[in-house]
Amino acid sequence: MGEPPYRDRFALHYDWTLHRRQVIDEELIIHCHHYNAKVQHTIEGAAKIDGKHIMVSSAQAAFVPFLARAVRPTETPREKYGVAAALYAYLGFGTIDLTQIEHGEVTATASHFVEGWRAGFPQRSTPVCTFTEGYVQAAARVAAGRAVRVRETRCMMQGHPSCKFEVVPGPLDDALFVTRRPFEVPVGPNPEYARSPNIDEQKIYNALIEMPIHGDAQGVIPMFNVYLANMPALFYNLISIRFVEEMKKLGLGDTARQLLKYDAETCGLNTFRGILNSAEWDGLIEPMMRQEDDKLFGIIAVSNALGWGNWHVLSHEPGVTLAMGARNGYEALGYRELRAVTREPVCLMLTGVSAGIMGLIYGEGSVPERIGQFTSTESSCIGCDHPSCRFDVRATS
Repeated sequence: MGEPPYRDRFALHYDWTLHRRQVIDEELIIHCHHYNAKVQHTIEGAAKIDGKHIMVSSAQAAFVPFLARAVRPTETPREKYGVAAALYAYLGFGTIDLTQIEHGEVTATASHFVEGWRAGFPQRSTPVCTFTEGYVQAAARVAAGRAVRVRETRCMMQGHPSCKFEVVPGPLDDALFVTRRPFEVPVGPNPEYARSPNIDEQKIYNALIEMPIHGDAQGVIPMFNVYLANMPALFYNLISIRFVEEMKKLGLGDTARQLLKYDAETCGLNTFRGILNSAEWDGLIEPMMRQEDDKLFGIIAVSNALGWGNWHVLSHEPGVTLAMGARNGYEALGYRELRAVTREPVCLMLTGVSAGIMGLIYGEGSVPERIGQFTSTESSCIGCDHPSCRFDVRATS
């Protein structure tokens, strides 16, 4: 059986200079269902701000230009909706049926996001597919030039066999459009990175880039003991920036930043725990292990192959300290594109993940017990007009 329709358009390009995964010129970041559900829970659960609007509007803003490049001008609206459904599945978000969208109904029978909520928040009894609402709005905009409002009316999270979405005409919203500005990163000396002689980084990069990390027959990506998804870096940057900005209006900007770092630390623990215990790790990386800190270098190589950016170890005292350097983390570059120079470091995900990685390798107890055993600080940031980002991690006791 051949490839599903339209998938020939979604060929992966890997930028070796920036360590970026790209499909149709869109930079993609691979994260797992734990992280995606955790961040959504944080943003939508914040009182006194409209977190759901942040999620929906950011999904639409990220996917309107992406889908516009994926479709062909000569295609009919029905064919363009077919492309949108195929891209949704290819990226790992699940299976979505857009054939009845003109009649006001969309159905999904598999969902990356439902899997995330089931794993992290099984007690949830209300619909969770907020991202999909924004994606469908983007699809209607690109395929038919329609401004619509999408609302999930029932969800597999509630025990239903499928998710159902209602589609009605809706107003245009300024938050649905973004401007990405060109900028230049200040020139600075290349950092001296530490490397393990036992870890063949290039072999890891090659293997992971060649792996078919895209949706299966159900449109999901069960790999490394987690469900992965290919998400535009633009989406992650928009929800993070908008969440912090809205919380800052309430005098809670620092709280928002700490919450996002906490989510990322949890991601580092859960995602890489799954990777360390996966068949893929056992077959590819475990044979390289000679000493305990080889796990650290192996994990960093994996994260670079997942598109997080070219970051490496600057210095490391096993179980005590870690310094990481990044020349092109997606958060810092995205902030400069979407906003301007800032006085506060903006790489909240990489800050939290670096603490989570140290907790996973050297911490003690269960995953929840390891949270907070290491603290991380971003001491320089491209978002602050520095030539690179630096993260300093230290054991808390």
